[in-house]
Amino acid sequence: MKMSSEGVRAAIGHPVIDFDGHVIEFLPAVWPFLRESLGADLFERYRNAPIDQTIRGPRSFEARQRSRAPQAAWWASPAKNTRDLATAALPSLLYDRLDEFGIDYALLYPTKGLGSACSEDADMRRGLCRGFNEFYAHNYGPYRDRLTVGGIIPMHTPDEAIAEIEHCAEIGLKIVGIPEGVWRPIIAPDPDASPWFTPGQTHWFDNFGLDSMYDYDTVWAKLVELEFPLVAHAGLGHNAPNHYLSITNYSANHIGSFRDKMYQLCKSLYMNGVTRRFPTLNLAFLECGVSWACTLLADVVEHWEKRNLDALRILDPSGVDYELLEREFRGRGQSLLADVDDLPAALRMLSTPGVPPEHHDDWRFLEVRTPEELVELFAPRMYFGCEADDRTVAFAFSPANVCGARLRPVFSSDIAHWDVPDMARVVAESFALVEEGVISPDHYREFMFTNPVSALRGANPRFFEGTVLESDVIALRA
Repeated sequence: MKMSSEGVRAAIGHPVIDFDGHVIEFLPAVWPFLRESLGADLFERYRNAPIDQTIRGPRSFEARQRSRAPQAAWWASPAKNTRDLATAALPSLLYDRLDEFGIDYALLYPTKGLGSACSEDADMRRGLCRGFNEFYAHNYGPYRDRLTVGGIIPMHTPDEAIAEIEHCAEIGLKIVGIPEGVWRPIIAPDPDASPWFTPGQTHWFDNFGLDSMYDYDTVWAKLVELEFPLVAHAGLGHNAPNHYLSITNYSANHIGSFRDKMYQLCKSLYMNGVTRRFPTLNLAFLECGVSWACTLLADVVEHWEKRNLDALRILDPSGVDYELLEREFRGRGQSLLADVDDLPAALRMLSTPGVPPEHHDDWRFLEVRTPEELVELFAPRMYFGCEADDRTVAFAFSPANVCGARLRPVFSSDIAHWDVPDMARVVAESFALVEEGVISPDHYREFMFTNPVSALRGANPRFFEGTVLESDVIALRA
């Protein structure tokens, strides 16, 4: 990283859009908004037991062994670099430092507001989301030509999601974010029904798409109507299962966790046919990288080729020629038949039919006939947040991608969180990918500028009107 971030911005000749930075909310300034949205009683309850993403638990190893309380993040925000801590909390300071950072326009997401959409108390959940969103609109609205904060959308039901999406539009927020899923109680738990259940399992995780408890199409339709992309940011609500397993090691817990969360959400929405039914809806999955999306798409195509309705015919157990099978066993399998009294019956045990579902077509929501159609429903309208030092950004542009697909990474700085030790170096760090030959200058332009524009303008053609990038976006369209 030979140049400063400001120097990189001057040298590359195109704007830089940060698709996922963070704010650190100054809570005394948030409380009046929460008091208004929650009412006095709920607000006091929240003050006494705040809802956030901190995993609380005993500190001693022995106590953690007994409780299995996972180790959460600690020392997770700027400290020694105190001006960065102030920058994360003060909109005017962040605004004034953007040129130093080499960033033209920034989309920002919560820190203290993480977890707001997870409360099982509906009034608490909706009030927290509304209050935080009012705080973001009020405090960051004056800087809308270069900054915008994503509103928090509760997703326990489609109705509450729609209500808060409409509220975000009314108060001037230009972007919103949903959590990766919601825990639901299993209506009739049966531990013997499947080997995939954990002992005593009472809940399942709903990713809003395939097999969801609710039909969320009304939510996706509302996003299209109000010109929001569908943006998923882990941590806004419930956490997906089986990611934080270590009771002592936060790094072990954090590695891969966002990737796994977004993988499940993306797969659920895609296999449910959301991109087919809503051809103008752009989807963005943040803080997760893009490498997993390359393998997901390849796996989807491979599974479709082997398990579409036509391909399944060669797997149908009714097609087994048992006379041929018996001849082969009698001719070449004598060493296996010493203890077999009834060979025809034993041969019936050879295939593994399992229990077929009511619908045999796993691809019925996608309605595709070719691998190219599968790719077309995935690659052009999905965007994947990648941090500055993520070398796997190159995977998005690899010729190894199935059907020559070109995926769409978007630069996601994560400023204000522990993985950015110096905000002023983050763009320079990203440019090291070009300096080291990991990606080309053209790829870098897509990553930092054209892909973010495509994601945002594709949802709202007027997104950049009144911003510092209005003329650049007009030129890009030309």
